[in-house]
Amino acid sequence: MLRMAVGQSDDVDGVEAIRAAIEQCREQLGGATARAGLMFATFDAFEPTLVREVRGAFPGIRLIGSSSSAEMSSVVGYREDSVTLAVFASDTVRFTAAAATWEAGDVEAACRRAAGEVLAATDLPPRLCFMVSDAFEGQFALDAVRGALPAGTVVVGGGSSAVTLGSSGPAFQACDDAVQQHGIALLLMSGPLAFSVAVGTGLRPVGPTGVVTRAVRGRIEDIDGHPATAFTSAYLDVAGPATFGNPLAVCEAGASAPYLRVLLGQDQGTGALEVVGAVPTGATVQLTTATSDEIVAATADTVRRAAEAFPDGRTPSAALIFSCAVRKFLLGTRTGQELGEARSQLPPDLPVAGMYCSGEIAPVDQSHAARFLNETFVTVLLGADD
Repeated sequence: MLRMAVGQSDDVDGVEAIRAAIEQCREQLGGATARAGLMFATFDAFEPTLVREVRGAFPGIRLIGSSSSAEMSSVVGYREDSVTLAVFASDTVRFTAAAATWEAGDVEAACRRAAGEVLAATDLPPRLCFMVSDAFEGQFALDAVRGALPAGTVVVGGGSSAVTLGSSGPAFQACDDAVQQHGIALLLMSGPLAFSVAVGTGLRPVGPTGVVTRAVRGRIEDIDGHPATAFTSAYLDVAGPATFGNPLAVCEAGASAPYLRVLLGQDQGTGALEVVGAVPTGATVQLTTATSDEIVAATADTVRRAAEAFPDGRTPSAALIFSCAVRKFLLGTRTGQELGEARSQLPPDLPVAGMYCSGEIAPVDQSHAARFLNETFVTVLLGADD
């Protein structure tokens, strides 16, 4: 058995909001014990009091959380100033959690320690790991976590977000009683778990392809042996917020599917393109574009594919969604339609929870190798495998 209960409130008082969410979860649990939880909240409301309220209400719960640009659930819907709580009850699935911060240390070492902690606390086969991370180090944190977990363990989640896209304000991660910045939080599910993951964007390629011939952390310097902006200048005047609707599709050597990398800006002197994380040398890149209709339609398609990929003979009992703050920026007043389209592909009584992230984490194909993504809609369906 695996049950997920969901609560959400947009009360202006953060403590009252989380208390309302807790009561909603209690009612849905029907007396079952909450073993683990995920909490998403706008960063203005994200404070240690919120996690203490959850931990006090559900003794022994393993809780991770993240600040978010917006939240969504099957209880209230899409909200930009709310708290969303999803709690899990199961007698067979093991939940373990850990966090790490690298404010005064090494990203890779800190993330490997956190991965080691969640593994050491379970004696069942690890299956699925939820990860929330500082967005600026998200790709490198994911690489470290992925390398420390056993092969076949799937990692999903997202980058912690401030309320406003591109804000220099703080973003937070939480684990059990602690709230931190510049780190990660992990919730590992081990044992008899059935799940499926699908990603979609709605963005389609446009124009020629190119090959990255020189790149460093945070920058694509050359494409096809020329400054990277020579590749984009036929379509984009200056890379930056005005061109967030035209991310690069990146297909790494040997990969069967591309992922998106948003263009944060460009160096006028060198012609380099500024990106989140890194794009490997030898990857093929191509600009993309989409209408708002295509972006919204991709959500229903993504959920449909996740449902089709769910293990035969098993029934999902929960859905988690991680969408991108850039998608919210592009869709504007239509953003709430993403949740509506997603729920149209699911049973009406299936509990759903999610957040808008600064970067998403999921595999982009049938392999178990998760990537740090941009402008992507990620669906995770969960159920018991017993």
